[in-house]
This record gives sequence, C-alpha cells and structure tokens, in this order.
Amino acid sequence: MTVTIPETNTVYTRLAALAECLCAEILNPVWGVPDVCTCGLVPGEVASAEQTGNCQTKCGQAWVRLVGLYPMVQIGTPQTEPGNCGAGLGMDVEVGIMRCITIGDGRGNPPTPEQYLAATQLQITDSLIMRTAIECCPSFPSRDTILGLYQPLGPEGGLVGGLWNLSSSADPV
Repeated sequence: MTVTIPETNTVYTRLAALAECLCAEILNPVWGVPDVCTCGLVPGEVASAEQTGNCQTKCGQAWVRLVGLYPMVQIGTPQTEPGNCGAGLGMDVEVGIMRCITIGDGRGNPPTPEQYLAATQLQITDSLIMRTAIECCPSFPSRDTILGLYQPLGPEGGLVGGLWNLSSSADPV
C-alpha cells in the first residue's frame, strides 16, 4: 500500500528529512564507522531491533521516530489549559542507533577489554553522528529545537547504542 503524504504534513516531511540527514551522516567518511543494516523513519512506540542483524555484511539500525505531538506553550512545554486548540503544535522526536557487538568468545567468557573499548568508541562516535545530523538538518533549525540528553542503550542481546531525544515545533519552519 502506498500512501500519498500531502506537502502540508510538515510533521512527516520534517521527520523524513531528519532521517535522511542521519543516514547520510552515518556514511560520512569523516567518522570511519561501518554502515548499518537499516536506516530511516520508523513508526510506533519503540524502535524494534528486529531488522538490526538481518544483513549479511552490515549489522545495526538507525532510526528517527515520532514520540509525541502536543499543543504547545513553547517548544518542549505542552499547553494543558482549556482552549488549547489554537496553540502551536510541538513534537518530541527520538533519534537512535544500535549496533551489533561482540559479547565474548561464545564459550561463556566475557568480552575482552579490547572488545569493550571498541564497542564504547563506536557508541560514543554514534552519539556524535546523531548530534551532528540533528544540528545540520535544515528541517530542525536550532532556534526551533531543544536537544535533550543522550541515553546509552544496552548491551543486551548483542546490541549496544543509544538515542537522543529532542523537542521541536511541528509547525512549518
């Protein structure tokens, strides 16, 4: 099924543009990181790790996900007073990257210090990749965006990574 998105749907167009910025930044040779298996806009309450390791030569997932929409007083602050229908629209967004990591030798032994170091270096680099993608994406100008805390995720199930949350106006920029 193909859905035609009207150009007036600024929430979708801004999120899709941010996903493009993220995917391009991962491939920027300045970072020296491997590509991920999947990268793009994902729906739902939680980004699924189902697609993370289904590629033959790549392992990982990068995503942009809508967390919520709300009438706003200002960016990041919902308008909760009666009559808020005329308020501007705010949105909370999640940008994340998860990567496959080596978790020991497969015989019950823990990862080596070198394996931990490599996973930590990649996780920190990915956090900077996401921040750069957000800051450099024309659809999320800094005057209309509040970047929250970076949250490390994992290691769990052979995956490690993290995500950034941000708040922005959902109205046209």
